[in-house]
Amino acid sequence: MRKNWRMSSTLRLFFILVVILPIILFSIIILNIYKRDILQQNTSRSQQTAQAISYSVSQEIRRLTGLFASIGMDRDVMAKLYEINRKSGVEKQQAYYELKVLIEKYTASISGRVLSVNFLFKDHQSYSYLKNLNLDDSYFRQKTWYGQVLNNPDSVHFLGMMPNILYGNYNPYNMVAALSPSVINPLSQLEMILFTFESSAFDHILQSRDNTESSLFIVTEEGQIISSNTLASRGGGFQMHWFANRGPEEKGYVVDVNGEDRNLITYAKIDQTGWWLVQSIPYADLTANYLSVNYIVWVFALMIILAFILVSFYFVSNVTKPLNELLRQMDLVTEGDLNAKFMRTGSLELIKLGHSFNHMTERIQDLLYHHERQEVEKRKAEFAALQSQINPHFLINTLNSIKFMALISKADNIRNMTHALTRLLASSFNRGGILTTIDEEIDHLKNYLYIMEIRFGRPIQTRWEVDEDLAGYYILKLLLQPILENSIIHGLKNVDYPGIIEIIVSKQAEDLLITIADNGVGMLDMDAQEYDSDGIRHQHSFSGMGNSNVNKRIQLHYGRRYGLKYEKNKPQGTIVSIRLPLIDTPEEEMQDQLLGEGG
Repeated sequence: MRKNWRMSSTLRLFFILVVILPIILFSIIILNIYKRDILQQNTSRSQQTAQAISYSVSQEIRRLTGLFASIGMDRDVMAKLYEINRKSGVEKQQAYYELKVLIEKYTASISGRVLSVNFLFKDHQSYSYLKNLNLDDSYFRQKTWYGQVLNNPDSVHFLGMMPNILYGNYNPYNMVAALSPSVINPLSQLEMILFTFESSAFDHILQSRDNTESSLFIVTEEGQIISSNTLASRGGGFQMHWFANRGPEEKGYVVDVNGEDRNLITYAKIDQTGWWLVQSIPYADLTANYLSVNYIVWVFALMIILAFILVSFYFVSNVTKPLNELLRQMDLVTEGDLNAKFMRTGSLELIKLGHSFNHMTERIQDLLYHHERQEVEKRKAEFAALQSQINPHFLINTLNSIKFMALISKADNIRNMTHALTRLLASSFNRGGILTTIDEEIDHLKNYLYIMEIRFGRPIQTRWEVDEDLAGYYILKLLLQPILENSIIHGLKNVDYPGIIEIIVSKQAEDLLITIADNGVGMLDMDAQEYDSDGIRHQHSFSGMGNSNVNKRIQLHYGRRYGLKYEKNKPQGTIVSIRLPLIDTPEEEMQDQLLGEGG
């Protein structure tokens, strides 16, 4: 058996489920959306920054590449190198000077950044511009990159940071690029050109960004730091354990988790090198604003929850207390005390409810009083009905006497009309119940038509189309006469041409359909407007009270699905369609059932 809850418990649970939980869920969802939006915005901005800086570094590399390639492909430079390698004495010194002038012409735009240009010949001789190599040329020849540069001539290869490459240099790490020129002058024997320059050539690009919240690095794929906007040492190592988790694209981002530290790493590849521009931003910096907003949201949510709790307790108390009092008064009513009254306290709705309760008890008292009065009046009416049954028999006996007098006097019209009226009244007064057969109802209509023809002094053409299979079915007694009367009096009375009435009784699906059509004056537009979409007349003007009562009788017994429908007959006149249920039994219990359905 299901346990019924008290209203106070239900209302409090309602406030928890409908107010408190949605506020908590809404706060969580909003904060998660806000956090995700912050991370997306910072990630997008960081990627844009990394890509922009990568582009700037690539531009600087292209400029250096053009400069180094120009030196390596200059025919005058090659000629001077040939003279240095082949001549001696004053001519060799003159060639040294002229080569220096040529190189300075190229390096003037980056004065101070180029530390040395070293030319290595096949015969193991070398020439150095500005500073000599600290290492023997055999050291370089055994490196893997040396063979790779030789196999790809006329291309500048940026080799990254090399330690202690120049003699007397204060910085242990310098940037090195290499070029193996194609054979412009085979006699020069030039094999390799090494360009040594300060890595600060890229520092100004990284440090020019207003990006103090992040760390920027130019690193090789092995993790060697080429340049940075931090105090990180050039040539040092950069943690690249995240590098294997990056996507296949040349730009993107990863979340680097190193113990308790989390950093957003965005990266972009630098063109013409194997280097990467890497930007590292601590997660704590990205979520700093989120934490403050998170605190404000939860404080605000807690205040709302507390306010709703106070309101809910007040509301529950304000509602349940008057309701309990109302229930107590209802218990008194169920025990028979109709004088119980509800003192109107609480909210406006409860006051109205109390007013309705008091009005209900007063109404019950009035109904009991009227019921007692109706029982008295009913007994009086039953007694009057017994007395009134004498009058119809007296009227029928009197009409029979008139008929015999007309027969003796040979007044056939009077005799026939009296006979028709007698049968008409007898069918109305005789036989109890509310139903009659279709056959009996048609006989009743024929007697009525005969009387109306005598009244108007002219014949009315009547066409009957009655399905013989339906003759034994039942309809409400005296149902069709008011409709036929309406067709004669309002349709055919004042016409100057032969009047025709067509009566059709047929079966349509599971219903009985009776149609009475005339060729009279028909309905006026203003009369037609008084019928709704179902053809049901609401006010009396054209059809008379009889038709309205017929429609009410049908709907009271059988429901609104059945009733009358009016249409204009063509070329003139009116068609009245009566839809009824098919009834094939006249038993009294069937009549009671129909009355129950109609109610």
